Amino acid sequence: MKKGIRILAIDDSPFRRGRDVRTFLVGLLFRELTLELSFKELVTVDGDDSTEAVIKMVEHPKVREEAKLILTHGTTFAGLNLLDMHKLYERTEVPVVAITSREPTNEIEKALRSANLDYKIEVLRRNPPYMSLKTPRGTCYFSAVGMSGDEVSRLLIRFAVESKIPEQLRIVDVVARLLEGLAP
Repeated sequence: MKKGIRILAIDDSPFRRGRDVRTFLVGLLFRELTLELSFKELVTVDGDDSTEAVIKMVEHPKVREEAKLILTHGTTFAGLNLLDMHKLYERTEVPVVAITSREPTNEIEKALRSANLDYKIEVLRRNPPYMSLKTPRGTCYFSAVGMSGDEVSRLLIRFAVESKIPEQLRIVDVVARLLEGLAP
């Protein structure tokens, strides 16, 4: 990826299970490490609307031709609201990389079964498996659509400034926390 790449970083706001019906999905558009734009979309706790919310952000007129990469903090938002990475890539033609700081387990699948949301397991299994990556700050895990593992590795190492995840995701996490409990 060339210098000056524009990256849309996505994370969800914390919510209170059993009280909050919706929460925010926050998107920050960066040029390299410089924050340029911010977005928020409401998503349903344990719903099915996170993929469409990200697509809406990418299709925004100020983002549509600019974003060359979508970085997400994992593939589950608002509880068990699963991101369909393939659908997102097919609709936007922008590579998608989901990143987590902890090694993925099968706990999400167990939670889906427990919540009687078995139909979501197909999306979970269709998303690419996570791969581990050692960065200067520790090991993170990523899943990618639209980019090779080598390209993703170089990019993640380049942007792992203050933690083992890219700086753009660290910042969107901080910003998303500001909206905790504010969703209508």
